[in-house]
Amino acid sequence: MRKTILLAALLCAPLAAQTFEVASIKPSVTPQGQGLRSLREDITTGPDRLTMINVNLNTAVRWAYKLGVYEISAPDWMTSERFDFTAKAANSVPEDQLRAMLQALLNERFKLEVHRQTKEVSGYALVPGKGAPKLVKVDDTGGGEGAMTGAGLVFEGHKMPLSRLCDILASALKTPVRDMTMLEGNYDFKLDMRPYLAQVQPQPGGGLDLVGIAISALQEQLGLRLESKKFPMEVLTVDRMEKTPTEN
Repeated sequence: MRKTILLAALLCAPLAAQTFEVASIKPSVTPQGQGLRSLREDITTGPDRLTMINVNLNTAVRWAYKLGVYEISAPDWMTSERFDFTAKAANSVPEDQLRAMLQALLNERFKLEVHRQTKEVSGYALVPGKGAPKLVKVDDTGGGEGAMTGAGLVFEGHKMPLSRLCDILASALKTPVRDMTMLEGNYDFKLDMRPYLAQVQPQPGGGLDLVGIAISALQEQLGLRLESKKFPMEVLTVDRMEKTPTEN
């Protein structure tokens, strides 16, 4: 029993040390109920800081654990209330450590408790298309995360891994999308699906075949394609999270 307790203490020690020197969490000051502006979430990082503006708690947890939109199982209310996070580390740390520090912060301020489980899902794999990919690889020196913006059917990424493009596609297509391009690093890219709207027939009920639109846009604009596939996916389940944080 003593050995078990000692081992648990040793495993927990590194995580306990990964805490921000200063951290503030406040209700978002972004006006709500004003269309796309109200829904925009901004996340920026620096060598020793993390800033998250107008993010809901689902997004905060996903960033902390580096998850796609379908890699989390959480209560619906976590997508409603929005917060502004400002956190500073005592010194420069890698981005992965900033994520671990955010995990500790969410645990401290929101009493977050989670567990993981693996299940097989049906979705799409993002893979290379015909010819060379039409992407601009970006030098990773300087650290920090880039920016991903989107409105309607236009998505633009700067200094982003293709896993973030998959995240955006999963949200638009409402199905899991996994990066299987084997293209590592960060890229600049723009995906505009609007020119393809006239090429597809409306589905029964008046909906659009967004998958067909995405397939055409990805191949022609980025040299990538979507491939229907089943794959195992590890899902993070939120067992507990308070709706309001403890005081700063």
